[in-house]
Amino acid sequence: MIGGDRLKPYHLLSHLAKHYDVTLVSFSYSQFPQKSYIEEIEKLGVEVFPVVQNPTMAVLGSGFRLMQRYPLEISFYLRKDFRQLVDKLTKERKFDLGIAFFMRTAEYIKNKNFKKLLISEDCRTLYQYRSYKESTSLLQKGVRFWDYFKLKRYEPRIVNHFDAVSLVSPEDIVAMKEQNSNANYKLLTNGTDLEKYAFNENFEERKSILFTGKLDLWANQLMIMRIVNEILPIVRQKYPNILFEIVGARPSSSILALQSKFVKVHPNVPELVPYLQRARVFLHPHIGGSGIQNKLLEAMACGAPVVTTFTGNQGIHAKHKFEALIGESSEELAQHTLTFLENEDLSKSISYNARKLMEETHSWSAVFNQLDHILKELL
Repeated sequence: MIGGDRLKPYHLLSHLAKHYDVTLVSFSYSQFPQKSYIEEIEKLGVEVFPVVQNPTMAVLGSGFRLMQRYPLEISFYLRKDFRQLVDKLTKERKFDLGIAFFMRTAEYIKNKNFKKLLISEDCRTLYQYRSYKESTSLLQKGVRFWDYFKLKRYEPRIVNHFDAVSLVSPEDIVAMKEQNSNANYKLLTNGTDLEKYAFNENFEERKSILFTGKLDLWANQLMIMRIVNEILPIVRQKYPNILFEIVGARPSSSILALQSKFVKVHPNVPELVPYLQRARVFLHPHIGGSGIQNKLLEAMACGAPVVTTFTGNQGIHAKHKFEALIGESSEELAQHTLTFLENEDLSKSISYNARKLMEETHSWSAVFNQLDHILKELL
């Protein structure tokens, strides 16, 4: 499984390389970056310069910079050799446009003398505030409050260095404008591969409740435990043998410990599509956060009926009872899950409508059109 932080840049690079000469400077978490990754990007016509990132050293560096103005999520990526490489390339070559993907790379081009686009994705201050409010661990609460406090000052200032700042949802744009109304904000949503995530209309094959995601992430672990402890007990009063499948990379020991006759953990699967195509319900009790949930785009494309929350629906704007079932409390989400299990006609109708929504608003071609409009304005 590849996260959105890699998937979207790959698709954007594939589109940009068809029209421009593209140079990529990127972090790598291995001393010997996987050759296959670099080769795949080079096949697009992109020149790649990887910079090795040692997570342990990055954490230590963040600790030394605690009293500086940088949030932890920015200081983790501050590297002298990365900056030197960017400076060298910008002196040797004439770039018309610099793109910083994620705010973590904004520092490296913020003062360069060419047009600049920051693909910020989501409002990080909003994300850390919501995460802080929802955290139950004192350590998580402390770390997220610290970054929220730092981001309140850092985020509104960094966007001033860019000619345009893109975000994945109108909600994130509103949140950014509340901090700084002077920047040039643009919508650049996320897409999904509609051919790969093919629609499966055979509901006889759909039998399980499904959750997917990176299983070492704190937010995903919280959602899984909420499903197991609060939602499934209600559902199992009517469907005691319903199978709950958890699919994703790097499951923690606490997630693996959930394995039972009716809870199956599928770690590090090579392909997610078969699980989405056989899910009777895609259950996503999202809490907090910002941005857009790529996993919901994929589920809707495959025709898996989605149960989620209002924040889970952010940036997707699925209509309740038409393209998804949306609730807030665990009791509501459990009842929505039961509605899908009991009503096949409604499930089919909603899954068809959700697929159509993906085709109209979240194909990669739709995203490329948004990007082209931004580039046309800048260049």
